[in-house]
Amino acid sequence: MKSITYWNRLEPRPRGREVLESLQARVRDPLWFLTRQLQMGEFQGEDAASPAWVQMAYGLTRFTGWSPRGGATQDIDLTTPLEELSQTEAFTAHLALRVELGQLAEELLSDAGHGAQIPLLLRAYGINAPDEAAVALDPDGAEARFARVVGGRCCDGVALYRDLVAASPDLPAALTTPPNGIAPALRVAVRAVLDELVAYVDRLYEDIGDADAPAWRPDRLEYDLDVVARDTSGDVLTYDAEPSSDGSFDWYAFDLRARRAATASDAPITPVTTTLSVMPTHVRFRGMPNHRWWDFESAMTDFGAVEPESRDLARLLVVDFMTVAANDWFVVPLTIPVGSICELQLLMVHDVFGGRTHVPPANTLSGDITRRWAMFASTSSVDEGVRFIVPPAAASGVMQGDTIEEVRFLRDEVANMAWAIEHRLQSGAGDVMPGHERAVRHGEVDETLSSRGGPQLRYQLETMVPAHWIPLLPVAVDPARGEVELERGAVVRARDDGTLFTLPALGRILNPSGVTPYRIQEEEVSRAGTRVSRVMCRARWLNGDTFHWIARRKGVGGGEGSSGLKYDLARFAEESGV
Repeated sequence: MKSITYWNRLEPRPRGREVLESLQARVRDPLWFLTRQLQMGEFQGEDAASPAWVQMAYGLTRFTGWSPRGGATQDIDLTTPLEELSQTEAFTAHLALRVELGQLAEELLSDAGHGAQIPLLLRAYGINAPDEAAVALDPDGAEARFARVVGGRCCDGVALYRDLVAASPDLPAALTTPPNGIAPALRVAVRAVLDELVAYVDRLYEDIGDADAPAWRPDRLEYDLDVVARDTSGDVLTYDAEPSSDGSFDWYAFDLRARRAATASDAPITPVTTTLSVMPTHVRFRGMPNHRWWDFESAMTDFGAVEPESRDLARLLVVDFMTVAANDWFVVPLTIPVGSICELQLLMVHDVFGGRTHVPPANTLSGDITRRWAMFASTSSVDEGVRFIVPPAAASGVMQGDTIEEVRFLRDEVANMAWAIEHRLQSGAGDVMPGHERAVRHGEVDETLSSRGGPQLRYQLETMVPAHWIPLLPVAVDPARGEVELERGAVVRARDDGTLFTLPALGRILNPSGVTPYRIQEEEVSRAGTRVSRVMCRARWLNGDTFHWIARRKGVGGGEGSSGLKYDLARFAEESGV
């Protein structure tokens, strides 16, 4: 049977040269559109007016001081960000810094025409050549190599700076006593040149030594401070400030802890009261649905793809706001100076029909005041006032450098211990030294071999733990209540001659200033672990000044770990010389 094939060809045959009518996309069934709008509730309207303008009345006060928890109050004059005031710690006087400041002193003297006094400076403050026996035992290889280069050739700028500060306005005794004494006729001029060194150190480093930040709590591994402010009635407000994990002080870092009446010792203040009228604008955010019904959207954010759980009420509320009620919200701009507290006294909305609506604070609800919440307002446990704050802090304007020291706290369930691992350390050359290099430097490799024909089993009392693993020993603080703290210990080793020595912690984090013995609250070392690091920070402040400081950051660790610590082992030993 022959196949029957049919060919159909569809092609447009325009009757004119114009395409305007085709591009108009005319609606042929407007009734369908009307019924669709009726189905979606588009025809349900209310006789409601739109906001025309908003009237506000508010009072501004300022932050007046801050203090470490339990310490003396210091003034806040808005010349320095709060991060630099509370988190800055002394710069470590490592070998590279000593040499750098020493070379700066020599350069200043040479530029001022007093180069002949440099040999006297070298003899008085010279860095001695290192002992090779001590260098061989130094776990910091970079420092050991650097010490061989600068030993006997450079002066100690840190020691010179400290003596200059102590002897001000005269020269230190080391530069006025023979045989290193500078001629009396030149002492005033030399002191004026070295004052530039003092000014440089004070401006850039502020303090050199081992002192921790004033607000640092080594037992809690976090910053803890109080910030004092005033309200429009003149009362003194005390906020509990806890910076976030990146060290920034945003509005949510402040909780109102106490309020008291001002006394004669408190400086008087004058609140600034302002009345403002502005036009509100619609809330705008990325992926927001368009106001017009028949309007193509950008589809930058697909809220329909969000799949919250039935218990995730917060996500459901956010999606509902973004998709349904987004165009019903308005925003009113309010500029608050840095370091100020704003108490909103009146918020009146005037609509296009001439009506007025008073908007009360968002957290004026019944019940416990500590359970209330309002955006940009601090949590309060003492009153029901709503105060919007802009802290005297750089917040997101702080730039962070590389980590110069890092300690990881973890639990070792196999050994039933807690450890502090010095993962990174600041070397004597000023750069970062991996902590495991300390263990490699000590030659921590078990190379004990049995003699030929000897026993193949060898008893080992305990395995070796790397030198940068510092034990945290539990100490019963209150046995009746079961309170335990973790005390920093040290690994004990034996030399070939039988003498014992310890491998203590080398970094600043595990050696807090003025704390002996050093103990950490047990809950700070959780099963998830804790990570504490020291980083260099930089910020430009309101007046254009640049500030540098070293701050500490606390974060979540990498979980549990194993040190490999075991006791009473019978191990096979390989024969040597095979």
